[in-house]
Amino acid sequence: MEFRVLGPIDVRELGRDVTPSAPKQRQVLALLLAKANHRVSVPALLSEVWDGEPPRTATTALQTYIGAIRKALAAGSGTSARDIADHRLVTDGNGYVLRLEHHEWDRPRFERLVLDARRLLEEREAHTATDTLGEALAMWRGTPFCNVRHGSQLTVQARVLNEAHLAACEVRIDALLLCRRFQEAVGEAVALVGDHPYHENVHTQLMRALYASGRRATALEVYQSLHRRMTDDLGIPPSPSTTTLHRVMLQDSPDQRYLAAAGAGALL
Repeated sequence: MEFRVLGPIDVRELGRDVTPSAPKQRQVLALLLAKANHRVSVPALLSEVWDGEPPRTATTALQTYIGAIRKALAAGSGTSARDIADHRLVTDGNGYVLRLEHHEWDRPRFERLVLDARRLLEEREAHTATDTLGEALAMWRGTPFCNVRHGSQLTVQARVLNEAHLAACEVRIDALLLCRRFQEAVGEAVALVGDHPYHENVHTQLMRALYASGRRATALEVYQSLHRRMTDDLGIPPSPSTTTLHRVMLQDSPDQRYLAAAGAGALL
C-alpha cells in the first residue's frame, strides 16, 4: 500500500485509489498521515475536525470515522479491519497511530533525497546533486493536503511541508548555478520569486542567475523591484548581503571573486 502527502493525500493499492471520500474521514486520515508513526491524541483529532469546539457526540463520531478508515484500508489491501486495527491504524491509549514503513510513503524518500543532495553539494558533486534534487521535487503533486479541509494542526503541517519544498527548490537553484546551467536556474528562480515576493534569497538567486547569463540590467531590475516592494509594503530595506550583491553588480568591472563565491560568475 502506498500513502502520499506531497500534494493531495492519496492512498493507493496496486495503483487503485482507496482514499476515503467522506470529508471528515479524509481529514482524520490526513492528520494521522501528517504525524505518521506518532501517536495523535483523541483531543487533538477532535480539535482538528471540529475547530476546537467538538459537539457532545464528537468522540463517538470519531470512533465511527476511525472504523470507516480501517474498513477502507482493509478493503484496499485485501485484509480485515481487525488486522488493520492490530497492525496499521492502531489504538494507543487515548489516541491512534498510523504505522507506516519508510518505503510505503513519499515523505521519508523526499527527505532522504534532499539530505543526499546536500551532502553531494558539500562534496562538490553538483551535477549529481542537481539530478537528485530533481528526482525529489518530481515527487510533488501539488499543495500538501489540498483535498482536505484544514484545521489549525493541518494548517501547520502543510506549512512545514511547503517550507521543505521551498528549501529543496533553493538548494537545486544553487546546484544549477554551480553546474553553470544558468538558464535553467533563471527559469526555476523566476517561478519561486512569483510565489514568494518577499523572500530575499530567491530574489538574490534570480539576480545571480541572470547576471551569470549576461543579463545584468535584468538582474538589477529584480533588485529594484524587491527593494521597492520591501520598503513600500514592509517598511524595511533588503539585507546587507543583498545590497552588497547589488552594489557589486553595478560596477563596470565587478569583483569576479565575490561573484564566483556568490554563484554568479559572469559570462561577459
